Order: sequence, then structure tokens, then C-alpha cells
Amino acid sequence: MIFRVVVVFLAASFLHAGVASSLFSTPVKTVTISGGTHGNEYTGIWCIKAIEKQRELFNANAEATHAPDTKVINVFKEYPSLSIDTLLANPKAYMANRRFIDTDMNREFSIKKLQRTTETCSEENDASCDSSQTSLPYESIRAKEIESMFGAPKTGSIGGDGDANSDIVIDLHTTTANMGITLIFTEGDALMSAAAAYALHKCKTEYGYENVHILLLPKTEKNDRTHLPSVGKHDFTIEVGPTPQGVIRHDIVEQTEAALHSLLEFLHLSNMELENKTTGATVLDRLRSAFPNGVPCYQSAPAVGAKELHGKIQWPTLDDNPNFPAAMVHKSLQDRDYQPLRTGDPLFVGLDGAVIPYDGSYGDEVLLMFVNEGGYYYSSSGTGIGVAVLSRYDFETGNNVEA
Repeated sequence: MIFRVVVVFLAASFLHAGVASSLFSTPVKTVTISGGTHGNEYTGIWCIKAIEKQRELFNANAEATHAPDTKVINVFKEYPSLSIDTLLANPKAYMANRRFIDTDMNREFSIKKLQRTTETCSEENDASCDSSQTSLPYESIRAKEIESMFGAPKTGSIGGDGDANSDIVIDLHTTTANMGITLIFTEGDALMSAAAAYALHKCKTEYGYENVHILLLPKTEKNDRTHLPSVGKHDFTIEVGPTPQGVIRHDIVEQTEAALHSLLEFLHLSNMELENKTTGATVLDRLRSAFPNGVPCYQSAPAVGAKELHGKIQWPTLDDNPNFPAAMVHKSLQDRDYQPLRTGDPLFVGLDGAVIPYDGSYGDEVLLMFVNEGGYYYSSSGTGIGVAVLSRYDFETGNNVEA
């Protein structure tokens, strides 16, 4: 279910060097914050439930009781120009404390899969596409339900290029890997690239977190993107770790909320500049000062497998269980996300104790991410270790530039 406060947020135009320029091509009206795309990632679910408690308090004109912590923010009070919705993405998996029921839902949002779900339900004469009445995986059906909630932007128009009901979808995730706060968006999205730069800077300089990174996904057509937030006009993911699955850690919640609040603050400040017709220094000017040579980021390798969001070095799996590795991650790599791996370095250890070195398949030197991520033990999520290279991007275009 999506909860809604109807407040309009118009996109900002900015002045630079005396010439009016607009970073955003269309108005931004709503922001949807989703949690529980993976049902055992409890941090995101906690955060959206906390937002709904904030809504309740805000509507009652009440303050939180016993909340002396200055970090506690009511998003409806602090960012009044934004229309904020929440979405519990995978309720069945959440109730079961499982990553998914049948398959990874964050791989089910390409137009090809969404159309296949619609066609299968039609062929089986199941207009409602009830998971108990069809052969389809539950997450395939739920993905189509969610896409329909957002106005069927992929399947509901000719060519699948329709308008989404939510301008920005921010999906909250956690990882068992030592990824710190990782802000993820697709290359070429100028709005999300500026928001990510603002959040990176604020999380480091004001919140005091050191382990903060931006991960730039390769350019792909929106209809081909498989992850949930791609049902919005703009998609963004916050990934925080390490934390176990099915566990709520206060520090991880705080880090997730710090990143989320930074994003919302950027949007709200931009809106206020437009409303007040700001002619002086703008939020973009602050970003230009903070990142004169581009924003540092990690560029993920292109996905190879159909079940991957980004390129991975796959580990072998057992013949009798595709979810169980036949080789484990070498101890020298554990908790060393965003650290280099060179050709010949230890990579995996086989059941016979033999060390398997990196073969240079992604280049002589790469940076690893999502090292030994628990969610990547599932074949439907794509097994293995993520690969990236250090890069930079222009926050006014969202495009990669020379590092």
C-alpha cells in the first residue's frame, strides 16, 4: 500500500554565471521511499515504518515522546515542499523474514519480464493474476502490481515509455558486505547525480561518516532496468552495510536515514530556491565548489548475466545446489570492499583447499564490491562478487568523465 501526502514539489532552475540554466527538465511532484524489496532487509522496512509514524505525529500536530536525540527528523516537518509516499515492496517475504518467496523481485522490473507476466496471466485466464492461481513466481506478480501502482510506465503505453506516478523512487537496501553508505543511480540522470553528490558531501562533512561512496550503474534504457525504483521517473538506491539479514541495527538505521534525509534536503532546498527566485549562491554553486573536478565515484562493470544488476566475478556452485558455492571467498578479500584486486591475487578457495587466483577477466586491476554479500548466494540474484573501477562524473549531466 502506498501512503500519500499531497504536496507539490516543483523542480528547480538555477542561475550560473548570470545565465539562467535548468538542471531538471520536468517538475518533480512526488517522492516514493520503498523498503522491503528484499523481505529480510529490515532496515529499509524500519525506515518506512518510522516515516509513517512521523506522518501520524505530523498530522496530529504532536511531537515524538522520549526523543531527545537531535538526529530524529520528521520528514514532513523538515521538507514540507515534498510529497512523500512509502511502499512496503515485498510484504510476503517481509512476513516470512526471507529475501524473497520465489525469486529476487529486484530482477523482475524489465519491460520484457513485466509483459511476460501480463501475458501469462491472460493465457491462464487469471485477470487478477493471483499468485495462488497461476504458475508465475510471487515476485513476478508483485512486480507487475507495483508497476501498475505507478501508472504502468513501462507496459502501459506504446513502446513502454509512459509517465510514472512518482517522479523519484528511492529504494532502501542493506548488505552483509562492508559497503558503508553507498548511493546508487544510473549514469546519465542529472537530477539523481546532483542529489547523490549533495548526499555524499553532507554525509561526510556534516554527519561525519567516512565510508560513503557513489556507485554509478552503466547507462541502460529505463525499460531494460530490472530493479524496482526504475518504475519512477528517476530511480535511486541507498545501500548500507555491513549488517546481518533479518536484523535491525541502530547505527545502520542512522546511516540509512542520514543518506535519505540528505537526498530529501537537496530536493527541498532546490524547491525553495525556485519558489524564492534565488539569484545568489545556489545549492548547485555549493556543489561546484565542493567538486570542481567532478564527483568521485565507482563505475560498475556492465552486467553479463541476466540476473545481475552489475558485472560480477562468479564463484562456482555445487551441481546439487546452485545457491551453495563450490569455492569460498579468500580471507584476504573479506571486508575489503572498494579495495583493489590484481591478476594473480588470491580470489577463492576450493573444497580441496586449493587457492583460485583472479584471472584478469575484468582487467589487470579492479575494485571489488559486495564482497561475500549474503544475497548473492542466491542464483536468482546472480552469484559472485561485484566489480568496479574508480571514476568521476559531472553532476550537472550525470555522465562519466575521465578519472
